[in-house]
Amino acid sequence: MRHGVLILFGLAASALGLEGPLNQNVADAARRALLDPKLVQAVIEVESNYNTRALSNKGAMGLMQVMPATAGELGIHQPFHALDNLQGACQYLRRLINRYSGDLKLALAAYNAGPHNVDRYKGVPPFKETRNYVKRVLRIYDRLKG
Repeated sequence: MRHGVLILFGLAASALGLEGPLNQNVADAARRALLDPKLVQAVIEVESNYNTRALSNKGAMGLMQVMPATAGELGIHQPFHALDNLQGACQYLRRLINRYSGDLKLALAAYNAGPHNVDRYKGVPPFKETRNYVKRVLRIYDRLKG
């Protein structure tokens, strides 16, 4: 499997401009959620580096590292199934972008730390992990946009 080989070498499929079923699923799920597919690729690269079986020490699962409670809320029944994960997580990211009036930094911070923390701090929370996450996703997104 082409993507499996890329993961072994720590390379994201998006960075190499490869076309294939996974990237097609990313593009389809992104478009259905009215998202730029390159933004979704950037989130995936940071969250799981395209590993459909990724499991964080906090319990986040799959390509876009969805937490169990969020997966249940979004109707993601198989979080390790790429299409299920992508469709639910893209809808969630769209919801966050709408909630924060298109402010991508706030939406990404909420994706990482939860909307309650963004609301509580009235901006990107002062958590080092979240601040680094937002910077990394935006840097990769800029790179992918060219």
